[in-house]
Amino acid sequence: MNMIVLMTAGAPLAILGLSTPVAPQRDCIFIIHPQTTSAVFESKEGKIVFPDRPTEYRCSYAKTKRGADIAFINQNDWRFEVRIGRGDEGSWTASLAGETVSGRAFSPFGDGK
Repeated sequence: MNMIVLMTAGAPLAILGLSTPVAPQRDCIFIIHPQTTSAVFESKEGKIVFPDRPTEYRCSYAKTKRGADIAFINQNDWRFEVRIGRGDEGSWTASLAGETVSGRAFSPFGDGK
């Protein structure tokens, strides 16, 4: 799994790109999804995912019986957790100081790695 699409309110928000090879510790970066609209980009979720500038994050990557779990903290201290199930679909959550935003996530190319 090298690319995960994050959705918010049914609209594409971002692509989470993960480095290869698969290891417990990987690097990841958010990429603007080609179908992201300016309204989504300027939304609360958009400002959390894209707070300032593109930044690589060290992320944990764990394969589980249900799929894969990815976690990292962005440059504004939001903790992201992405869970992808065996059917290449799942969810994402970002939390900071009791505040949480979330949405749907999926891996468009499956778990090839």
